[in-house]
Amino acid sequence: MTSVMPVRALVGVAALSTALGMSVVAPTSASATTGTGTTVAATVLPTLRVGSSGAMVSTLQYVLSIRRTGVYDRATAAAVKRVQLWKGVNPANGVVAGKATWLALRDPTLGYVMRTSRPTRAKYPFAAWQTSVHGRGIAYRESKLSCTVLSRTGAYRGKWQMTLSLWRAYGGRAFAATPEKASCLNQDKIAYRVWVTSGWRPWGG
Repeated sequence: MTSVMPVRALVGVAALSTALGMSVVAPTSASATTGTGTTVAATVLPTLRVGSSGAMVSTLQYVLSIRRTGVYDRATAAAVKRVQLWKGVNPANGVVAGKATWLALRDPTLGYVMRTSRPTRAKYPFAAWQTSVHGRGIAYRESKLSCTVLSRTGAYRGKWQMTLSLWRAYGGRAFAATPEKASCLNQDKIAYRVWVTSGWRPWGG
């Protein structure tokens, strides 16, 4: 079972999604303002570790772009540890506990308005998009962050495992004939254009 500290508001999957997508509320705060200007009651988020289970774990797995089982297994711990190492959280132990790790997992690209509004995504800075936890998780899942990898059939290429048709449709040939021949930065630029148009859906949501 999940070990949970006392809460001021019920922590459900919606509350956890809000916390990861918009803001993390410190336990001492009475209220906080989300990115949409809405004030929400303070929530003390749980400690999640190997053996935890439930809707909160499933949502965490979605944020991390790994298989959603609802069970905090070793794969989930490894994904959390990757984020902790990337964001400089100490200790990087694969346990979701404390404000630092919850803040490291924050991903504004998963907020409702960002997911449903192309104009909103178009205003989101490329540099900020590059630090998306969900996006980095997708790239890790697709290629282990390798910018030169090819799928077994050669149909999917580079860091984001794009098809040639997708690469060409979003202007990739301005950088290279095929994705894996472009720099990592330029592959990110094309992936960002795809995301602005369609969100994370081309990679499974």
